[in-house]
Amino acid sequence: MNCNFKPNSTVIPGVKFGQFVDGINCPPTYLRPDPGGTLVPWLYALFLLFFHLPACIIRALRWESAQYLALGLALFSVALCIQSYLSTGLDAGEVLVWMPLTLMLDIGAMMQIVVLIIEEHTLRRLGGAIAAFLRPIWVAIAVCGHKLPPPRGDQLDVGIVGGPVIPNRLPTPPPRCHDGADQKAENNLLAHSFVCLAAFTLFLALVILQIYGLVAAVRATGEADIANLTVKWCSPSFRDFAIAVTTGNCEKYNVTSSSSNGIGCISLPARQQRDWLTGTIVGLGAALVLQAIDMVLMRCARDRRCRGVEMQRPWFTMFGGTLMLVILVAFGVFNAARLPAGVTDAVWIYHKEPRATVGRVCQAKLQAPGLRGMIIGWTDAVFSGWGDVYYGA
Repeated sequence: MNCNFKPNSTVIPGVKFGQFVDGINCPPTYLRPDPGGTLVPWLYALFLLFFHLPACIIRALRWESAQYLALGLALFSVALCIQSYLSTGLDAGEVLVWMPLTLMLDIGAMMQIVVLIIEEHTLRRLGGAIAAFLRPIWVAIAVCGHKLPPPRGDQLDVGIVGGPVIPNRLPTPPPRCHDGADQKAENNLLAHSFVCLAAFTLFLALVILQIYGLVAAVRATGEADIANLTVKWCSPSFRDFAIAVTTGNCEKYNVTSSSSNGIGCISLPARQQRDWLTGTIVGLGAALVLQAIDMVLMRCARDRRCRGVEMQRPWFTMFGGTLMLVILVAFGVFNAARLPAGVTDAVWIYHKEPRATVGRVCQAKLQAPGLRGMIIGWTDAVFSGWGDVYYGA
C-alpha cells in the first residue's frame, strides 16, 4: 500500500494507523450490495421478459388467448410491487428495489382486455350477467339470514292463507334447437364479465401503485440530504474485528454491521440511487403519457389496420415496457460484473480486537458480486418485511 497514512492518523476514534502490523494477505473474497443496493437481478428480469414478450405477441395477434396469462402477470406485478413498497418503506436509498418502471406492460394489457371486452359485449350486458349470476347467492343469503326454508323447485303455494300447499307441476317445455348454443353464449358472456372486472380492478391497482411510486421519487429528490445518500456494500472479509477498509485510491471506509448476520459492510456514495431516482421520475412520467396515448388508440382505432396490422392495441406500452425490461437486464449484467465506483479490486482490511494493543492489516482481492450477490441483496430487500419468517428466528 502506497497511501503513506501517518502513524498518528485516526482509523476510527481511539485507534491510530500506527497500531497495526502490515504485510498479511487475506484470501480473495467478493463484495456484494446490502439490501436495497441493487437492481432486480438480470436473471429475474430475463424471466419477466420471457413471459411478457410472448404475451405481447399473442395480445397483438389473438388477444383472447392471452387474457388469463396477462391477468396472472398483472397480479404478480401488483403483489411484488406492494411487497417492495412495504419492505423498503419507499426509502430513497432503496429506490433500485421499489421503482415501479415495469408496470406499464401490465397496465397496457389490462387496458386492452377491458376495452375490447366492453366493445364486444357492452357494459350493460356484462353487468347484467354478473348480476344474474350473483342473484341466487344473495337470495340464499337472505333466506338464511331470515331463517326461512327455501321454496322447493317443484312446489308453489297457490292456496289461500293457511290452506294446503298445492303441487304445481308445470309441463316441461319442448327442447329448443339452440339451447346448447345459448348456454355456451351465456357462459362465455359470464366468463368475459368476470375477466373484465378483474382486469379493471388490476388496472386501477397498477395505476395507483405507479402514481404512488412517482410521488415517492419526487419527494425523495427534494430531500435536503439526498446529496449525502449512502448505500452499504458488504463482504465476508469485513468481519473478525474488522474496523476499517482502505482502497487503492487511498479512500478509507469504516466497517459497520450488515442486516445479514455475520458479515460487515462499508458505506459508499449512492451514485446509482440518485441517478435512478431521476430516471424513475422521467420513466414514470413517460409511462403515464404512453398509457394515455394507448387509451386513445384503443378507443379510436377500432377496425383500423396499418399494413395488415391491427391498430387497436396498446402498442406504445408494449414496446416501452419491453424496452424497460431489456434495459434492466443490460444494467443487471453490467452491475453484477463490476465493483461499485470508488472501490478497487485490491483493498486493505484493518482488524483489531477491543483489548488488543496492536492490530493487523491484510490485503484482500475483491471480486464483483456476480449474479449470486445481486440475488442476495435484492431478495433480502424485497422480503425483509417478513422478519423472522424470512430470516429465521
